[in-house]
Amino acid sequence: MRPSPSLICPIVFLSGLAGLGYQMVWSRQFGMGLGTEMASVLAVVCAFLGGMAVGSWALDKPLGHTRNPGRWYAALEVIIGVWAIASSFGIPALQATALRLMGVEPSFFQHWLVAFLLPFLALLPATAAMGATLPALDRWLAPLFADQRTIGLLYAVNTAGAVCGTLLSAFVIVPELGFRNSVWVFAGINLLCGVGAAFFQKTVPQHTEAPTEGIIPRRHLVSLLALGFLGIGYEAVGIRALSQVLENTIYTFALTLAIYLLGTALGAAIYHRFCRTRSFVPVLGFLLPGLSSACLLGALVISKAQFLYDSLRSPPAESLPAEIFLALLVFGVPTLFMGATFSHLVQHCRRAKAGVGLAAAWNILGGTFAPFVFGVLLLPAIGVKWCFLLISLGYWALRPRLFQFRGIALVPIVLATATALMPFQMVQVPPGAKVAVLKEGMMATVAVLEDQGGNRTLRINNRFQMGGTGAAAAEYRHTHIPLLLHPNPQRALVLGLGTGISLGGTSFHPNLTTDGVELLPEVIGVMPEFEHFNFGPAHHPKMRLYAADARRFARATTNRYDVIVSDLFHPAMDGAGALYTVEHFQAIRQRLETGGLFCQWLPLHQLNEDMLRVITRTFLEVFPDTQAWLLRFNVDAPVLGLVGFSRPPAFGPDWMAKRVQTPELAEQLQKQSLTDSIRFFGCLLAGPEELRAFAGNAPLNTDDFPRVIFGAPKFAHLKNSTSYGRLMSFLEAVTLKPQQVLRLSGGVEQEKFSAQLMRYDKARRVYLQGLVEQTKGRMDEALNRFMESARLSEDFTLGSAQVISVASLLVNTKPLEAKALLERLAAAQPTNPVARQLVQRLFGN
Repeated sequence: MRPSPSLICPIVFLSGLAGLGYQMVWSRQFGMGLGTEMASVLAVVCAFLGGMAVGSWALDKPLGHTRNPGRWYAALEVIIGVWAIASSFGIPALQATALRLMGVEPSFFQHWLVAFLLPFLALLPATAAMGATLPALDRWLAPLFADQRTIGLLYAVNTAGAVCGTLLSAFVIVPELGFRNSVWVFAGINLLCGVGAAFFQKTVPQHTEAPTEGIIPRRHLVSLLALGFLGIGYEAVGIRALSQVLENTIYTFALTLAIYLLGTALGAAIYHRFCRTRSFVPVLGFLLPGLSSACLLGALVISKAQFLYDSLRSPPAESLPAEIFLALLVFGVPTLFMGATFSHLVQHCRRAKAGVGLAAAWNILGGTFAPFVFGVLLLPAIGVKWCFLLISLGYWALRPRLFQFRGIALVPIVLATATALMPFQMVQVPPGAKVAVLKEGMMATVAVLEDQGGNRTLRINNRFQMGGTGAAAAEYRHTHIPLLLHPNPQRALVLGLGTGISLGGTSFHPNLTTDGVELLPEVIGVMPEFEHFNFGPAHHPKMRLYAADARRFARATTNRYDVIVSDLFHPAMDGAGALYTVEHFQAIRQRLETGGLFCQWLPLHQLNEDMLRVITRTFLEVFPDTQAWLLRFNVDAPVLGLVGFSRPPAFGPDWMAKRVQTPELAEQLQKQSLTDSIRFFGCLLAGPEELRAFAGNAPLNTDDFPRVIFGAPKFAHLKNSTSYGRLMSFLEAVTLKPQQVLRLSGGVEQEKFSAQLMRYDKARRVYLQGLVEQTKGRMDEALNRFMESARLSEDFTLGSAQVISVASLLVNTKPLEAKALLERLAAAQPTNPVARQLVQRLFGN
């Protein structure tokens, strides 16, 4: 019986689904071990594509001469499935090998070579089989069509499956099953495809000739090479440009990739339906200028991307629909032309005994080089706009009649002129501010903004503010608090440097040697812009800076540290969730000296409560003796610190007096209000018992089941919650027990100190509630809370400072209200003369 193509197309669809599922999983699995530096990310992509190119090229002739291409295809699907299962066990071992080969500071060439060769060789049997599936399918199914022209249909169906594989893997399969189990699911799909192909292969008639004979024109192959190179280049540049506008989560990447693939599939389907029997030169003469024009239109959209994105999200709403629409504008039309052009060229490379595999191999080979050329060389050198112009010019130059300038061939010239004149300023600059420094790097765009007051801010990809001089007081606390919790730190490690201000704070601690690790070399490059506040860590004799992935550094270094500080990482950023896994925390613990401690700062305003519980439970799994600390008392961007001790010391009321021995450090701590033990331990929120109760039965975040990578972005995309919600929920769930947490003895001074801290804790909670009321615009209720915090603890002065500040503003306009506030404050704190003295000075007796 002659089967209908509709019976076999589901096999082709499922094969594409599994293939992109593998790519989504394998790229992140290797990233866990190789690091997330651009060299690693691009090398893994190149390894995947390179393996496909090898398979498509090597098996082209054997597939062209076989009398049973269906059997070959079935075998290829089985090979993919079996090797995928094997890879789920082998990849972790390869990660350890990669660490040994790269070390702490590999050269770029060494890093790239290891990051390319290991995945390339490890995945080669599977990726080579994937690359050979298109020529195998064409040889097998061509007899079902009168004209034997199948490329457009096969490519469309397979790529449509890839769209589903991208979305299902990111939104359903991997979040529910984890990496290893997801690979097994995809492997099962491949095995199912192999069984289905084996069942149908005998029912498809064999063909004896192809519509075209002879040697494939070299121009066709060169055009396919360029098509793959420019197509992947457009994808890389487009995603990089959109990263300065979109949320940059794993869902952002998945949706953008899915739209790219969907456009390609639709373009191939349109070609199969309407163009596959048309003459070669006229069709190509239309497709290539159209593709060039579409890429330039995409570039023009990107030049206005921030405006479009903000318009789509006004008023603020869930960001995913806006991301989808913007990605459609950038990738939709260009990929339609890409899919049609690829199908047209490959179809006309088909010969009696070979051709499709060779043509596909040249196309994939071009795509293999694109990530390196555009991501590493061109983007940092010439920027986004000129990369787009270069890509468009490349497509335009591939036209079959290069020197004919008429009709559609003139459209790219007009659009290229408009694009060249269009400003591509992706960094949003607040009114009155300016861009002091702008660095286009391999992974991100790094900008230093300076406002009218001279304050400087570090911004990454226009989206993420990584500190600044206006927040220097808070940044110093990132390192001061954990260092002060150690009795005598000699060596420290800071992961994530940003402005370098937190790192610079370590210079005031005597006898301390500090290593700093930052993923982006461009961030290290702009640190001198903050030198007045970070004190020049690049030139400090006891500081050393590393441009490296934090996970890889923690596993590769042989150094041991008394204190390790992991600075703020946006949990929703694609890849950042890997910094909160059990395996990473275990690597950190192995780097601690006896008695050492690790502090992980968490941005509560960028987390939902479920993810906070997951991270807390994961942290406790590795550091059972953990304390929770509040960086500073604010509700607009609250930061929680989890401090894990390998062997916690016994603290006491004289801790800070013993700990701070130099006038330089004492002066700095005076500016941070951390001079005495009450105010220092007043930042303590909870101990391990309370944290375990808060975390409950939350699941662990592991390398195989990275729940934060998939869970945190859901909060980032919604953006409909308050900045203080998680902090207030956490405070409601925990109770400070200083006697137990600080291991205080039962002496009179210890009990007095414990009682002071408990009063301080109550005042702090009420004060934070007052800040929440102030944020809501309920100033009367906020003042009541501030007044109550002043009454609860004489040591807690922030509430009284708020009341005095408000009263000072009211003196000239509402003097009676100002006087009443100060009198209430004097009554709330009878032992504090400040309010009473202000009343006497401002209003007399």
